Amino acid sequence: ELGLGPVPWLIVAEMFDAKYVATAMSLCCQLNFSCNFIVGLGYPFMNKWLDTLSFVPFAAVLAFTFVYTFFILPETQGTTPEELAADMVRRNSRSVIYEPNDEDNSCAIDEEWRKAMEQLMKEEQEHM
Repeated sequence: ELGLGPVPWLIVAEMFDAKYVATAMSLCCQLNFSCNFIVGLGYPFMNKWLDTLSFVPFAAVLAFTFVYTFFILPETQGTTPEELAADMVRRNSRSVIYEPNDEDNSCAIDEEWRKAMEQLMKEEQEHM
């Protein structure tokens, strides 16, 4: 198929971690069907106003999508979702500023943060 119809089924499964695929897929499918509905409602008016050029807006959207896919969307073959997320953060972040914490209470904060993270991991494992 030449168009954006199969995009939710192709890209979503590659770009999300397995535990989020079902939610992301359902949201993308809803968006896909909503956009199809809007196009179905709007096309008769576009056809009336643009006559023989009624497919130009669709061709422009496809051209933009092709350029976006070719130059911006990352290749997912052979990568894990974690590697993909790290690559997207690296590509999309402007700069990273690291300021070491030299205060005396930094150890207490680090300990509290470590305990909170351990608790979250334990809760996540219990839910699986």
